[in-house]
Amino acid sequence: MTTDTREKIIAYITEKQQVRAHDLARYLGIGASAVHRQLKRLVEDDTLQKVGKPPLVFYILSPKADQKREDLIAKLQYDLPTKSLKVLTDNFLSITPDGKILPGLQGFVYWAQVYHKNIPLVDVVKKYEENIVQKRTYGIPQGWIDATKKLKETFDTQYIDHLLFADIYSYPLFGRTKLAKLVMYAKQLEQKAMIDEISRLVKPMIEKIIKTYHIDAIGYVPPTVPRTVQFMDELASQLHLSLPHINLVKVLAGDIPVPQKTLTRLSERQLNAQRTIYVKDNKTPLYKRVLLIDDVAGSGASFHETAKKLRTADIGKELMIAFALVGNIKGYDVVREM
Repeated sequence: MTTDTREKIIAYITEKQQVRAHDLARYLGIGASAVHRQLKRLVEDDTLQKVGKPPLVFYILSPKADQKREDLIAKLQYDLPTKSLKVLTDNFLSITPDGKILPGLQGFVYWAQVYHKNIPLVDVVKKYEENIVQKRTYGIPQGWIDATKKLKETFDTQYIDHLLFADIYSYPLFGRTKLAKLVMYAKQLEQKAMIDEISRLVKPMIEKIIKTYHIDAIGYVPPTVPRTVQFMDELASQLHLSLPHINLVKVLAGDIPVPQKTLTRLSERQLNAQRTIYVKDNKTPLYKRVLLIDDVAGSGASFHETAKKLRTADIGKELMIAFALVGNIKGYDVVREM
């Protein structure tokens, strides 16, 4: 809560340029004393500058804040080994509350200033590298993460032969991974440019999966929430894979669309997928080796129920591969942010 409030204050002042404490209290919907505590901390660490005297006091972004960040970046570039800098460049991404995309070392320093400003940054980098090393133990030589074991632990009957991820959803301490952040914001903001970046990152892996498993058709798990730019439709367009596509559709079973992310029980998620996902064309050729693609694997229910319907229709009888851009590797806690 404290960190979230801190970020909201910074974002609001970034947008408005100058604010008073009562403006923030009204905007945040919290008490004046809580706002003043946050403002005091932000002034003390040079993030904000206090201008004026009571009763007319304004808060603005401190010119020192950007310089402090630049100084930290320069110091880390000198202190960290090349290997560590490359890990951050390849894997780290921060998106600020006011919409700035900060990659690599720049994003890491921003994140550390907000969340772990009291821990030496070299030590935090080491912790992050440990997460990357741990993630590699989940991967296989081809480059993707194999989560099939977790799928088998979740469902009694198996309709999917392999569940694969491009990346895991989050790290302990550090939160969502770079790809998970891109997917979340691309969906929420309906950003075609961001979807294009995601496509660029995952297309080589998908093409490798197609070649490795001799896939002859692709199915994209359809979205639930109506949007002007549908993430999966745009991703399919950007990927431009040459294989035949199985036309999977989402049907409104009740009066309102219920997103999977709002359901907390696995049984509810299974029922949701079972009653709403269908193969549109009942004359779909009987493809033997199918690749299902979705943005996020939370519970695995959408993959499970879609694969069940396809196999019942004699589609994918020889091999069924499920590929998610990101997913949970340890159990299937509900992914709600997407």
